[in-house]
Amino acid sequence: MKSAPPIAFDYRPSRAVIAATCAIALAAAATPWLSALPVAACGVLSVLAALLAIAALARFARPGFVRIAHGAAGWTLLDRARREHPALLVGHRRLGAMLVLEWRHDRRAHFRAVLVPDNLDAQTRRRLVLLLARGQPAQPAPIA
Repeated sequence: MKSAPPIAFDYRPSRAVIAATCAIALAAAATPWLSALPVAACGVLSVLAALLAIAALARFARPGFVRIAHGAAGWTLLDRARREHPALLVGHRRLGAMLVLEWRHDRRAHFRAVLVPDNLDAQTRRRLVLLLARGQPAQPAPIA
C-alpha cells in the first residue's frame, strides 16, 4: 500500500494482560479445591494449572520480536539480535481495546502481538487501526 505512511513501534508484552493471566491462573488453581474431588486430585489439578500458566506466561513475556514496522516494502519484524525479518500479516482482530495481530515469517513461523493501551500509545494505535482498515481483505485469516 503505497499511500499509507510508514509506521513503526517497539513491542513489549502488556503488563495488564500478564496480570489478568495471573489472576485467571490463580482462579484455575483454586477451583478444584472448591469441588468434591479428592485432595490428591485437587493437588494435581492445581499444580497442572500453575505449570501451564507459567509456561504460557514465559512465552508471552519474552517475545521473539521487539520492533514491528510497516513501510513501502511491507511488514518487518526486528528480533532481539536486531535482525530484520520480512513478514506477512495473516490476521488481525480487534477485541474492545485489545488489538491482536498475527504475522507469518521465515516460511511457516508465526508471531502474534497483543496490543492494548499500556503497550502502544494512542496515536500509533489510531494509525495502525487506519492502516489495517485500508489494507486488509474483508475476511482476515482466523487467529487460532
